[in-house]
Order: sequence, then C-alpha cells, then structure tokens
Amino acid sequence: MDPKIFSVVVNGFAGALVSVCKSMGVDIALDKAAITSEVSVSGSRAAALVGFIASKVRGTVAIMVDEASFNEIVSAMSGGAITPKLGDALSMSVLGELANMASGQAFIKLNEMGSVDLTPPQLLVGEHIRSIPSAGDSTRCFTLPFRLKDGGTLYMVLAIS
Repeated sequence: MDPKIFSVVVNGFAGALVSVCKSMGVDIALDKAAITSEVSVSGSRAAALVGFIASKVRGTVAIMVDEASFNEIVSAMSGGAITPKLGDALSMSVLGELANMASGQAFIKLNEMGSVDLTPPQLLVGEHIRSIPSAGDSTRCFTLPFRLKDGGTLYMVLAIS
C-alpha cells in the first residue's frame, strides 16, 4: 500500500475523532507511545464499526471504548441527559453518533483519494470486545489509543487494505 494513502487515512480518521470529541466537550489525547501495528484494545466494552471504500483503499475503522470512556462520552455528548448504560439502545446510539460524526469529517479529508463510501455504524457491546484482523497479507491494522480526561481509554482500530 502506498504510504501516502495510508498516512492520509490514518491521520484523517484520527484527526476527525479528536476534533469531534473536543467539540462535544470530551477532553481526548492520542497516546503516541502506545500506538501499535496490531489490534490491542484492553478492556473494551463497546464498539462502533464503520466500513469505508475509496478508489485506492478500503477498510474498517472501529471506535472501541472501555466502560469509563463510554460513560464519559455518553454524558458529555448528551449534555448529561442520558444515563450511560452499556447495552442500552439510547446510550449505545451516542457511540454510533460519535462514529458517524468522526467518519463524516474523515470523509471530507479522504475525498482527495476520489470517491469514498461509508457504511452506517454497527454497534457492539460485551466484555473484552476485540477486533480480529483479516488474514490477508495486504491488510494492515493499527490501534491508536486515546486517553480521556477522566481516565478512560478509547481505541481507534484501523484495518486498511
């Protein structure tokens, strides 16, 4: 895969996630020292997955959260109107909306690669959710861990081919 395209995808999604979180009042920072070139999502309890297809690249971006970050995101994005509860449809929809908003912003940045299509978010909940990367040699996976102010961790897992 062309390193320039790969860089545009990673930076597009990561930058969009930070921008959206900060605009919603969630203090988030990338833990650059903990970035891995594999799937590493310790303690994740909920996830929103979005697929994307462009002319030169395709893949999946997963926003995976532990319980503390789920609680913080739901509270902040709903203005405290929704009580965070894993598995609750309304609480989970907030995580889906975060994925929609971040993907939408990334979509704008990725348009330089030509037409880009996104799938609606798929929501998952459970203990110790993890992503299993594709066995294909052309697929590269990365985990970008983001630390939240109140101590939670949000993981962005990108699988790109």
